[in-house]
Amino acid sequence: MSKKFALFLLVLITILSGCQRPPKAEIVQISEEQAKLIVEQYHKKNSNYNIFGAIKITSIKHFNNEYEVKWERKSNCENGTDYVNDKDGTMGNSVVSIC
Repeated sequence: MSKKFALFLLVLITILSGCQRPPKAEIVQISEEQAKLIVEQYHKKNSNYNIFGAIKITSIKHFNNEYEVKWERKSNCENGTDYVNDKDGTMGNSVVSIC
């Protein structure tokens, strides 16, 4: 009886492990370059661009379905991090500091 039970468990485990779905591939709609342009355009339109000038992108990282775009503007000692959704390009949270 124990051999049949062990064989049954072995077959059950084999079937269940073979039926698992592979993880979904992460589909990214927005490229790093597009995320960079979105942040640059946002700051050009929504900050004192005429007074302080353009921002300089220092790094772009992709994780958790969004791009983390770090930037700086040396003319007024300002820097920050903006988060861009990788599916639709919307701006999420922003962290800005001025020294």
